[in-house]
Amino acid sequence: MTVRPFPPAETPDAMRLAARAFADDPLFRFVYPDPARRLAGFSREHTAYMRHYYRPYGLSEAAFLDGSMAGMALWLPPNAAPPAWREWATFPTLARTVGLRRLGTVIRAYHAFDHALPEQPYWYLGLLAVEPAAQGRGVGSALVRTGLERADRDGVPTFLETGTQPNVAFYERLGFGVTDEILLPGGPTHWGMTRPVGGR
Repeated sequence: MTVRPFPPAETPDAMRLAARAFADDPLFRFVYPDPARRLAGFSREHTAYMRHYYRPYGLSEAAFLDGSMAGMALWLPPNAAPPAWREWATFPTLARTVGLRRLGTVIRAYHAFDHALPEQPYWYLGLLAVEPAAQGRGVGSALVRTGLERADRDGVPTFLETGTQPNVAFYERLGFGVTDEILLPGGPTHWGMTRPVGGR
């Protein structure tokens, strides 16, 4: 298995992979209640986040098995501070994908995550996705451990949110602990999880 940053040319493949991985995720069933629109909507939405957040300010990595992309992770480093206009720049894409009637509901739910963010500097795992056919082969663990090694070198904790109990257990095995329960207005409960430096 190889883990490396992936260039812009591989972004469409990475976003389609992530959409397949999150097809049944509670948050994205809430954001995209119509299964027929979910995969394309997720892919377009997260392509916008790549353009406005992770490419300019973060790190995009992928894991490859036998030459094929098997998983991907999006990270933001400590003190990454994209200007407010970049969030606003994602709204047209979000409006097209979720529809104007649901836009306010989705934005309120997304903003609920902000209250759980740690006050101290941290590496943020914004998205971890593994191709469904490659799950159970250590792809997700390899992607997370690559980021944790980087966070340990920087001497800062790592933070993420997740919306399923199996994912909570997965991250606990990697040294994370639940630090917040995040109640999304009208949406599924999520958990904020933090891993201290060194996993202690």
